[in-house]
Amino acid sequence: MLMLTLHRLSGESESDRANVRRVFFESPSFTQRIEGRLPTEEDVDDFFVGKPAGKDAADKSVFGLFVGQDMIGCADVIRAYPTDDCLWIGLLLLSDGHRRRGHGKAALALLAEMAREWGHRTVQLAVISTNPDAEAFWRREGFAEIRRTVNPRFTGDVIVMQRPIR
Repeated sequence: MLMLTLHRLSGESESDRANVRRVFFESPSFTQRIEGRLPTEEDVDDFFVGKPAGKDAADKSVFGLFVGQDMIGCADVIRAYPTDDCLWIGLLLLSDGHRRRGHGKAALALLAEMAREWGHRTVQLAVISTNPDAEAFWRREGFAEIRRTVNPRFTGDVIVMQRPIR
């Protein structure tokens, strides 16, 4: 079995944008569950440039998740957010056909190792309550809810979760 690898992506690369677009469009259930709509080009733009207020573009890193030469998913992270010792996972998305094969767990391990190298001690993320499969995945991986909020953009509650880096 081929191992999962992370490759840094660039929003300036048309091939990287095309691969991210393909992953979103191969995963329509994601935006359906969290925003009640199908994926759009704006999702691709947000993946590459979206970041919390007060963070610089240099704080954001975007990655393709590859098995061999095939990009099967994508991830974005924000360094030192919301605190200096924390890595924020903005998105970890696998194409529908590549879920439930251990790739999410492998991607999380690679991101956690990167966070450790950057000096972070915790990882945080948000999951939307209308995406129960994702919430169950993060809980299985040791993440615990630290707060719940609402955002009119999403169809459910925003559940902020955290886990120490192991």
